[in-house]
Amino acid sequence: MAAAEATAAEAVEVEGVQCSLTEHGELVMLLPGDSLRPGPVVGRRKPDGGVVFNGMDDWLWELYEGHRPRPGSLPSSFDASAAVEALDDGAPYVWDNFATLEEIKEANRALEDMFQRRELTRGSSLWVDECAEGGHARNRRALEGQRRDDACGFWDVQGGEPAPPAPILRLFKRLEAAAARLREEQGWPLLCSRLGMGAVYDGQGACYEQHRDNEWQLHLRPKTPRGLEPADAAEAKRRRLDDTVAKGAWMNFRELTMLAYVNLPEDFGDHEAGRRLGGRLRCYVATKRGDLTGSTARELKELAPCGGRAVIFRSKELLHEVLPSFGRRYCLTFWVCTPHA
Repeated sequence: MAAAEATAAEAVEVEGVQCSLTEHGELVMLLPGDSLRPGPVVGRRKPDGGVVFNGMDDWLWELYEGHRPRPGSLPSSFDASAAVEALDDGAPYVWDNFATLEEIKEANRALEDMFQRRELTRGSSLWVDECAEGGHARNRRALEGQRRDDACGFWDVQGGEPAPPAPILRLFKRLEAAAARLREEQGWPLLCSRLGMGAVYDGQGACYEQHRDNEWQLHLRPKTPRGLEPADAAEAKRRRLDDTVAKGAWMNFRELTMLAYVNLPEDFGDHEAGRRLGGRLRCYVATKRGDLTGSTARELKELAPCGGRAVIFRSKELLHEVLPSFGRRYCLTFWVCTPHA
């Protein structure tokens, strides 16, 4: 806990975090990347006029360091209306021809060169390591002991270090441009993470078991400021809240997960040789909250990690897994957050 002096009429910086006090006495984080929009509650005003700061975890920092998605050139293959329809249905949006063949070959070559130099390994200085259980496991009791076999880490896609190779950065920027289109057309308060993740499955049966990238946790308390809660059941549904549940909160602020596959076209395709390589993304569509095995799924979708394919889904909704991969498999992941669950 940390204390700082502030009044209700002025902003206050606490341990490097810009905040403000609300009329209800809540210390609210302000989001520098979104014109200081009010974010989650991170503390409270004390009776003596001081401030109690609850501190920052990895998820709060991810949101705080986020930024409004920047527009960019998008290929005609991106269909925002189809994306929204799939997302609202709890299904993944499959964006084929996300990148050209030449772009995929360049990106794959960059990752393959790094792999051959043993730079795409846990402990490499050329990315920020993912934790052994997967970053989704932080603050998440449901994933204790979860199996994740791939090597993965993060790059700074906003100009900091470590930076991804240029062909990889180009693809992250395209995902960001898709987020910008969705924010502009749908009015969603989307913020892009500062970091993009790369993962390599070594081809020896590496997999990633069933999980969601965001999960409702009964032991957590909500951080939404008073006055910004859903006004009615319709808004609660739109924000993926359950107004029948008296306690709990989402474990992080991730709203959309964006995947981009950078495998060569002859690998992992919808042909016999590709199917033998495995590595499919299995999606359990429309599972009930709390189902971590997929037993309540309305349908199963298995998507080949074909080079040039991107997949977008709701981080809070889609239970998914990566099936054992028997070929070297590359995937980029980019998360888009919202300030309030």
